[in-house]
Amino acid sequence: MLDKLISIQRREGLADGAMASRLGISRSAWNLIRRNKLALGDGVAVRAAGAWPELSRDLLDRASATVIGAPTVTSDEQPDA
Repeated sequence: MLDKLISIQRREGLADGAMASRLGISRSAWNLIRRNKLALGDGVAVRAAGAWPELSRDLLDRASATVIGAPTVTSDEQPDA
């Protein structure tokens, strides 16, 4: 999701401060996240998907990966019934 956020920032020509504002965080926090010095938190991910609906699938994938004990299903597999 982070790579997509960085691409969106470039595509829309947003300065770090403007990008941070859209994400509801400080410019310094966005700088740390962008450089992989700070994790992209769930709240920021939710706000990102709200601002850019194209990230909705990434948000769902992120959420399903954090569910403990949830089976991992690829697009060509079906879960055990």
